[in-house]
Amino acid sequence: MAEDRQATPRRGHRRRASIRLRLVLLILLVTVPVSVERLASLFSQRADQIADTEDILHNLAVRAALAQQEAFASATAMLEVLSREATLLLRDPAVCQRLAERLNGEVAGIQGVYLANPQGTILCASARSALGLNLSDKAYLARALAAREPVLSEFSRSRSALAPLVLSKAERSDTGEPLAVVIVGLDLQWLSRIAAETGAASGVTVDVIDPEGTVLVRYPPNPEIVGHGFADTPLFHAAMAADEGNAHVVGFDGNQRYVAFARFAGTDVRIILGMDDARILDPIDREILASTLLHFAVVLFVLVITWFVADRLVVQPIQRLAADVAAVGAGGGGPDGDIGTEMVTDVGVQEFRPLVEAFTDLGRRLTQRTAELRNLNGRLAALARTDGLTGLANRRTFDVQFSEDWVRSRDARRPLGLIMLDVDHFKLFNDALGHLAGDDALRAVARMLQAAVAGTPYLAARYGGEEFVVLLPDADLAMAREFGEDVRKLIVALAIEHPVVAGRRLTASVGVASMVPDEADSPDSLIAAADTALYEAKGRGRNIVVAHREGASLGAPRAGVS
Repeated sequence: MAEDRQATPRRGHRRRASIRLRLVLLILLVTVPVSVERLASLFSQRADQIADTEDILHNLAVRAALAQQEAFASATAMLEVLSREATLLLRDPAVCQRLAERLNGEVAGIQGVYLANPQGTILCASARSALGLNLSDKAYLARALAAREPVLSEFSRSRSALAPLVLSKAERSDTGEPLAVVIVGLDLQWLSRIAAETGAASGVTVDVIDPEGTVLVRYPPNPEIVGHGFADTPLFHAAMAADEGNAHVVGFDGNQRYVAFARFAGTDVRIILGMDDARILDPIDREILASTLLHFAVVLFVLVITWFVADRLVVQPIQRLAADVAAVGAGGGGPDGDIGTEMVTDVGVQEFRPLVEAFTDLGRRLTQRTAELRNLNGRLAALARTDGLTGLANRRTFDVQFSEDWVRSRDARRPLGLIMLDVDHFKLFNDALGHLAGDDALRAVARMLQAAVAGTPYLAARYGGEEFVVLLPDADLAMAREFGEDVRKLIVALAIEHPVVAGRRLTASVGVASMVPDEADSPDSLIAAADTALYEAKGRGRNIVVAHREGASLGAPRAGVS
């Protein structure tokens, strides 16, 4: 009997230990998958962040290379034209001088125009100080005399050089003998502008390097890097291994970076865009660390509480409950039976409340993090609703808002106005000044439209190319026409020079329409009305506002008219 009495506490002790272990295992079974899933999600976001950054950098590098290609093609085309007429121009030095000065001032991306004889003496130049200089010792002159295609020089840091980079081509006789050489200097400030525009995003570094590893341009500017050679660095080798691509290497300043690179067409010059590892990964790494510590802290807290108070919060209430049940079963009911009922209630609500509250707190924190991620996703969705060039609403946003305003106007029997605006002779503008100037002009028009609709329920959007639309809820035809006339005058007031048209100013034609929608109408009818009015404005000489006349025939929507 004594052995039985000694064995009973041991069995009870083993049972209490078993309950605590089971509670610990239960807590681990609940928390570990949640923690693992959360950490896996964060590491997946980390990988996505790296992939998205690489895609963004690659797209920026390709875009910069395309921008260079346009300007380089412009300089090459001018070189081709001059090389066919070089001998004729050199017969009249005064005319040649004026032409060289004019081309140097008007053609984007060049820094000097020079005509030399086959012996290398400059006879005509955009800069008078260069007249008489002899270039016979320049390697690019010998290459130009030997080649039939334009020749790009190596980068030169010499103060006596015409420009750091030059293009040259020889005019030849019918027998192939060189008659004259045309030399065009390339403007590195133009490369700097490309670098600055490409690296406008926070934290992005931009380097332009030549085939010898010399950094021609850097943004943000760094005099310790610009003009120095980095031919033995991993970044240079990675960039020169392909025309374009991505890499994860040490940058020229010693910082580990994710980089993207692209080759400037017609040259071996590369543009390299990079972002430090720390800027990309530190925020998500801090979030991973914080989330990990939080999960471990919560789990550790729950385990410690469970282990030390399990006897009081679990074992003893169960023992009391068992005793009450045994007493009732033994016939010891009566008033004590009520106490047993209270004990059951205490066990079910109070004793397990810390565990419930701990997991409630854990869920609240996870919900908060999820809400933050949804907020970030909402911001990305907002970026998808805007036009990348102008910052106005894009075509998709306009279509959605137009559909909503159409239904609202139809139900309320209120007018809905629409303005279609097309920049006049925009193709000629691009051909004359280049696509970068065209982009600047479109941005200026967009800023004006954004200012014009500020404080109103109107929506300004880019419809496509050089065409814009303004949606005017509750605007009848007179109000829409008045607003369209204001917009037309504001565009003229921008005073953007258009070198091809007679007025020498960038203008726009405006088509206006308004209607009160009904069940029989289609939203396309309002667009077609404004489009027809715009077409009529173009036909009547441009730079005017034409309102669509009710009852007039509607043409099919156009692709756009310059």
